[in-house]
Amino acid sequence: MYKVLIVDDESWVVESLKACVDWGSLGFEVAGAAHNGLEALQNMESTRPEVVFTDIRMPGMTGLELIKKGSELPSPPKFVVISGYAEFAYAQRALNFGASAYCLKPYDEQEIAGVLGKLKKALDAERFHSESRLLHLLTERNEAGSDSLQAELMKWGLQPGPAIGALVAAFEDGTEPEAGQGLSVKIGRSKTLRLMDYDQLETAARILQTQPGFKGAGISYPCGDAGMLKRAIETAYVLSNQYFMTGKPGIFKHREDGKGEIKDCIRKLGAAIGSKDVPALLRCSDEIKALFRGARVTVKDALHLYNAAFTFLYSVHGDENDGMLLSYEQLMDIFPSGSDMIDYVNMAVMKGIGKNPGYGPKETGNETFKTMLQYVHENYRSAISIQTLTQKYYIHPNYISQLFKKETGETFTSYITRLRITYACELLEQTEDLVSEIAEKAGYQDYFYFTRMFKKVTGRTPTQFREQFA
Repeated sequence: MYKVLIVDDESWVVESLKACVDWGSLGFEVAGAAHNGLEALQNMESTRPEVVFTDIRMPGMTGLELIKKGSELPSPPKFVVISGYAEFAYAQRALNFGASAYCLKPYDEQEIAGVLGKLKKALDAERFHSESRLLHLLTERNEAGSDSLQAELMKWGLQPGPAIGALVAAFEDGTEPEAGQGLSVKIGRSKTLRLMDYDQLETAARILQTQPGFKGAGISYPCGDAGMLKRAIETAYVLSNQYFMTGKPGIFKHREDGKGEIKDCIRKLGAAIGSKDVPALLRCSDEIKALFRGARVTVKDALHLYNAAFTFLYSVHGDENDGMLLSYEQLMDIFPSGSDMIDYVNMAVMKGIGKNPGYGPKETGNETFKTMLQYVHENYRSAISIQTLTQKYYIHPNYISQLFKKETGETFTSYITRLRITYACELLEQTEDLVSEIAEKAGYQDYFYFTRMFKKVTGRTPTQFREQFA
């Protein structure tokens, strides 16, 4: 919803305008009212409405003066002049001062609705470009990028400093949280970033927690500058996934108390695999699950543990390791929770060390691989991995890796990445979708991981790639 401020020195006029339009159905909400220009200017600075309806003749500061001063704000609203004077000179002066429209009293509902429809289209387009630029700047790693980010944040009414923080909220697919307060930008599949005063973060998270489909919210530490804000956003993003670790929704803040313990668990896990000691493996798994349930480590640690387990396992067998995952988003696509991930690792390890034989490897020929490859091409834009194919075709992951390398000349991971980035390039060239939306459509839940992979493959960021077709 876009916020509207109504300014008129007569209260009945304000109430009349409020009542004559179904604001919500048009994408707007009346966020406040003021009865003179000075009060309106203060309201604009504090609530930052996107649209201001203002009378011209008011005590203290006229509507035209208000438009002039309001247009000088870091993020100026769009002005609609409402007046009982049908003189062309008034309309001309209002438009010259920057007004978007001029409406006469008494109000005509259809006229106001038509003006709001045009304003919404303009605001939607501006937000699209502003969000695209903001997300692009958040992926820049140089000092110039930080300076540009700080300038962009000021346009949104945010000044990086000790009081600014980041909140990332995760929701079930298909659910959209209400925009709420602060700067709000969608950064993934049902994932939203909010930037606001640090002391408002927990309250905002509590409100989000009451909305349908809520899974988790991560709260960053307070930020001192734009460069620090980028790291804070990454921290909040990781913490928003802690529901995967604990197995239940929640609000999570930064903590580091389990780092030493997870390193010790990884060491024990390697020793158990090396000695083929199943009781030690199960004891270690119980320790890890306890760490996960207590949210004492993050999904990044879960990814490290997962990859370490398969590195240990493959080192025992001497096989090529293509079971490694490149991001924690892949991990979360494959497993419902951290506990399920540990159970899968246990199963794979026990089968790998010969304690619980199960999978082939079957005598699987080219026909099976063709079927598997067709499945990959039909599903690469969704969550798919070596483990997905293992469960679907009941073939050992090592053998699937060998087949891909033999038949395509690429590892499974490289093959999937090439398909996804090629599709993303097509969307960047042929559509005007947000880069974050294209990331989702190409199979990436994590916007920031997508941009890193895109640049690794193409040598350019998604925004730079799109600019060549502008």
